[in-house]
Amino acid sequence: MMMQDKPKVVLLACGSFNPITNMHLRMFELARDYLHSTKRYQVIGGIISPVSDGYGKKGLLTAKHRCEMLQRALQTSDWIRLDTWESDQTTWTETRKVLQHHQNLFDSIVNGNKSSSNLRKKQKLDYDKINANTIGAKVSSPTWDLSQPVQVKLLCGADLLESFGVPKLWKDEDIADIVGNFGLVVITRKGSNPQRFIYESDVLTKYQWNIHLVTEWITNDISSTKIREGRALRRGESVRYLLQDAVIQYIKDQKLYQDPHKDDPTHAVAEILYMMGRVLGCVYKNSRNLELTGNV
Repeated sequence: MMMQDKPKVVLLACGSFNPITNMHLRMFELARDYLHSTKRYQVIGGIISPVSDGYGKKGLLTAKHRCEMLQRALQTSDWIRLDTWESDQTTWTETRKVLQHHQNLFDSIVNGNKSSSNLRKKQKLDYDKINANTIGAKVSSPTWDLSQPVQVKLLCGADLLESFGVPKLWKDEDIADIVGNFGLVVITRKGSNPQRFIYESDVLTKYQWNIHLVTEWITNDISSTKIREGRALRRGESVRYLLQDAVIQYIKDQKLYQDPHKDDPTHAVAEILYMMGRVLGCVYKNSRNLELTGNV
C-alpha cells in the first residue's frame, strides 16, 4: 500500500505546556516515525492544544503567555501547529470533547472536499483557512492533505495513560470513547510499565488494538514541571537545549517563572537555614546508624 493510500492521522497533544519543552516536540517526531514504521498510517500533521486558564492549576501561566511560547517553539516545525480553541474556552474542557471538536472539524472539511466540483480544492485544503484557531508553524509550511478521511489520535506520555486508573479522575465512558473511537499513541517514560497497566485495566485491554506504545530508547526525562519548579529558571541559570531558544528569550523578556521571594532577604536566610538543617539531620542520622551497628 502506497503512503498516500493509507489512513491519514493527525496527532493531537493536550496539556498545560507550562512551558513547552523540547521533549514535547520530540514526542511528535517519535510518534510519527513509529506510526510510519507500522506501514499502516500516514501522519499528515500534529496539533498542540493547551489547556485553558479555567483549569485552575497552581502556577499555571495565562494562556496568552503559554500560546505565545508555543507559537515561538513551533517556528522550527513544518508540520506541528498550535490550536487555541481549547485555551480560548472560559472553563476547563474534557479531553474527549477536544478530540471530538477536531475530529468534527476534519470531517466537515473532508466532506466539503468530496462535494466540491473543483479538483484542486479536492486535492488539498488549507486547514488554517478553515480553522481560525489554528496558528500555522510557518507561513510557507505545506498544507495538510485533507482529500481523504482523517483520524485524530491522542498523543500522550505513559503518565497520562496511567492516570486512567486514578479513581474519579476520568469518566469511564470518556476513557472508552478516547481509546476506542480515537486511539492513543503513548510515548513511554523511564520507570513506566504501560503494558502491565493495560493488562490490569479491563477497558484498556478491550481496546488495546487502538493503543500504540512507542519506546523512547534515547532516554530524555525533560519535563515542564522540573524546568518550571527547578532552580535553574528562578536563579537565571541556563536552560538552553531544554527549551527552544525563542521560548527562553520570551521567558526572559517577560520575566516569567521568577522566584517571587527573589529580593526578600528573610526568605534567603530561611532557605539557607533549611538546607543547613537538612545537612545536620543527615549527619546525625548517619552517626546514630554507626553507633547502633557498633562501628564507632
